[in-house]
Amino acid sequence: MTEPVLSYNFQFEVNGAYAAAFADALFEYCDALSHFERDGDPDGPWRIEGFAGQPFDKGEVETAVSIMASAMGIDTPAVSFGTYEPKDWVSENLRSFKPISVGRFYVHGSHWGEGVPVAKTGLQVDAGLAFGSGEHQTTKGCLAAIDWMAKKGPRFNALDMGCGSGILGMACAKTWRCPVVMADIDPASVRVARENAKINKIADLVTAIHSNGFQDTRIRGAGHYDIVCANILARPLRAMARDLTSTLSDDGVVILSGLLSHQEQFVLSAYREVGLSLIKRFKVENWTTLLVG
Repeated sequence: MTEPVLSYNFQFEVNGAYAAAFADALFEYCDALSHFERDGDPDGPWRIEGFAGQPFDKGEVETAVSIMASAMGIDTPAVSFGTYEPKDWVSENLRSFKPISVGRFYVHGSHWGEGVPVAKTGLQVDAGLAFGSGEHQTTKGCLAAIDWMAKKGPRFNALDMGCGSGILGMACAKTWRCPVVMADIDPASVRVARENAKINKIADLVTAIHSNGFQDTRIRGAGHYDIVCANILARPLRAMARDLTSTLSDDGVVILSGLLSHQEQFVLSAYREVGLSLIKRFKVENWTTLLVG
């Protein structure tokens, strides 16, 4: 999953009793949204923050806030808009990155020198500028879903859409020894994913492509996929439902992640509309991974 460049933000404060309702009303306008206790007091003011790679329509956001405030019977909070300077948190935290064990997978960085436990599949990942060291709950949920699918039999053609560091595509390649297409909108992520595939000795199975969603014809040209991993964000997942489903084989499954638990139905409804059903959900803290097919 590629971490978006979140250049624009808005924020406002409300009483904690209303924070979740405001977050639900506003997440569709954002690439990412958070709500949290400002001073550690759950009964005190909570801050709502939205982030996006493009400037917000201020009138649209302010109207949504006003409508929700009216519905709650409270004064409309003042919304401030600004810019947000992205930070490479993955690189900054790499030195403290400890191995992670999820199902059959053992994810570690190049600095780890103690080997991989017996009966585990090692995935060496140095994320660099690409999202996906394995630490995030969404990645753990996806790895758990791949591990669960591995018990159901072989897969023959995989796609990792929004691959970031390539961790999910590599997990598929190592599990089923099948060809994997990795695609990402971020050129740096494609380079990192390609390098990680070499480090993990599966470069012969991996094709890494720079593409905005399914725009590159090579993604469709690789045939129909019987497993697709898409660890992105709720809105892009919903938007690509039709394109994604059109590349799926008759018995194909899709692993959808990058969504908070309260966004589950928002995403799932789009895939139900194109004929897919929920097979299983994997919850890690406040994040949900959906397996549909």
